[in-house]
Amino acid sequence: MVKQSIGRRNAMIVRLYSLILSLGSLSLITFSLWSVWSKIANVDESHAGHVEYRILTIENVTSKPFELHSLSDTDLHSLIDLPSFNFNINQNVCDNNTKLVVALVHTAPGHYAKRQAIRDTWAKMIPTLFFMGLPDSNVTQNNVILENQLYSDIVQGDFIDCYRNLTYKHVMVFKWTLYYCPCARYLLKTDDDTLVNAPYLLEILNHRLSPLGARNLLMCQLILSSMVKRSYRSKWRVSYSEYPNRWYPTYCRGWAIVYSPDVIYKLYTEAQVTPYFWIDDVHITGTIAVKQNITQTDLAELAVDESDVRDDKNISRKFLFCLLSEADQSMRKFWNIILQPDDTVVSSSTNLGLDINVDT
Repeated sequence: MVKQSIGRRNAMIVRLYSLILSLGSLSLITFSLWSVWSKIANVDESHAGHVEYRILTIENVTSKPFELHSLSDTDLHSLIDLPSFNFNINQNVCDNNTKLVVALVHTAPGHYAKRQAIRDTWAKMIPTLFFMGLPDSNVTQNNVILENQLYSDIVQGDFIDCYRNLTYKHVMVFKWTLYYCPCARYLLKTDDDTLVNAPYLLEILNHRLSPLGARNLLMCQLILSSMVKRSYRSKWRVSYSEYPNRWYPTYCRGWAIVYSPDVIYKLYTEAQVTPYFWIDDVHITGTIAVKQNITQTDLAELAVDESDVRDDKNISRKFLFCLLSEADQSMRKFWNIILQPDDTVVSSSTNLGLDINVDT
């Protein structure tokens, strides 16, 4: 009897333990499903009711992309929460002339080698300017001044150039575009470690989009359902007071973004009155894009990392933008491969929605 009692007790313990494990697994599954659903709901909510872009034709070019006079008299010298902003170095390369595309490159004052690599390669085909803040060294600043005297392609704002000021830099790019290059059909924002496949980009803009431009275009490589980093070990750590939500909205990887000028105007005017958040990609192409009802168009495989094409000798029509790990060393090498005359690779099959958003 004692043995039977012990056996029944052990069996009950085993069943109870199994029940606890099952409940634990159920809870884990429930939590996982809730996590997945919260991400899906976040994506759906951020895109609800958004307006897709349209390309312009002779028949539908009826108005300017924005009206500069709608900005306040004090707007030029204010930058978000900086009330006395000024361009320390400025350029007027557009001079009210129409440009198909102008490249606006985020750079740091000390990145001379990367800027020179771009000047020697794809900037020969696309008008290009380099945007930066102030360095913490007088020597570096003097070098920047000398460099600009030689190339006349640097725009510098009077804020310190650092990670926490990236949003100032991004919105400064918008400000410069609106005030000094309002006639550009497309604006390409890149980082200084981005290789632009200029021949293929010009083909895309002229023939698969439109040489007359577009409206509501924000084209980039998308990041979906990204969780906010809270770890103190991450340089991208964000506190709850800075950003209380658990997930970021869908946003663009900032190293290659194509804007239409009306989108720049919408994002700029909203950014000027929105509390500052330092991760510019999330803030501008995510949070503010949602507020302005702008849908991002995914570049998909037309935006690649260097590792994707490192050993490929036929790349001239395989990507638009490539993020390089050592741009100052590899930019020229990849550019020479792009310009190979015997490159016969067919065009990428990515359609970017370019065949379905024509408004005639």
